[in-house]
Amino acid sequence: MFSLNKINNSSKVLYPNLLIKKVNEKLNYYLKRYEKSPDILRKAINYSIKNGGKRFRPILCLLTAKSLGNDYENVFPTACAIEFIHTYSLIHDDLPSIDNDNLRRGRPTCHRVFGEDIAILTGDALFAEAFNIIFDYQKAEPGKKLKILNEIISATGALGMVAGQIVDVFYTGKKITKEKLNYMHENKTGKLITASVRCGAILSKARKNNLDKLTEFSKNIGIAFQITDDILDISSSKEEAGKTVGKDKKQKKNTFPSIWGIKKSKEIAEGNIERALEILSSMDIDCIELANITKFLLTRKT
Repeated sequence: MFSLNKINNSSKVLYPNLLIKKVNEKLNYYLKRYEKSPDILRKAINYSIKNGGKRFRPILCLLTAKSLGNDYENVFPTACAIEFIHTYSLIHDDLPSIDNDNLRRGRPTCHRVFGEDIAILTGDALFAEAFNIIFDYQKAEPGKKLKILNEIISATGALGMVAGQIVDVFYTGKKITKEKLNYMHENKTGKLITASVRCGAILSKARKNNLDKLTEFSKNIGIAFQITDDILDISSSKEEAGKTVGKDKKQKKNTFPSIWGIKKSKEIAEGNIERALEILSSMDIDCIELANITKFLLTRKT
């Protein structure tokens, strides 16, 4: 069991960039599957998947597995499938009918390069292909593979990511309660982050007690991730963020700062991070790297 002091005094908080490289290598391998797809679709898929990013969700999946004594190679297919789904969600979020954003990770968004119709279909393809990657490449007992699929489907459907996105779109420009704001972000952002952690744990044969604690850990970092994202839209520059900033206020989006203010929002995020670290400290697992990526959320610029 790791003490909270040991976690807090662990090595300097650095993002695991080596894992970004490893995830990118695996993603490039899976992209070879689409060499016979229509040329425009193949180009749009490659453009969107290769558009950088910190690969936060697949890395969470990998680090969770490692914390439980599993090898990265045993969870890479599921980790990359989650990145496919995250990329699909970004493509659709950026569309003119939703967030109307022209910049993503420092480059023009998919619909700006390929058109709205191709962007929609590219997102659809990535969502479907995520499950094909798990079916074809994830080595696991059939029952365990079904659990993984259920985790991801539940996190992304009408009771997950889409539910949160619907609330975001419907209440834009309208007054929202703090409870509804929490619901929105727990689903829109938090559910896929939780699925990333839970999938890594399930594939690593986590005991129920550890799975329950990792689930609570992931819920806390999911909220902290969204709060810091909301704050960055106010405080970051376009160059730092790699996307349009200040658009939440312009579009009258409901965010943590718009409801709570920046100071209180930071305090809420810090509280979530502290709770996440306390959960890790109560577990008999190798949690230092999970702790570091958790603390990184309070210092990130993108």
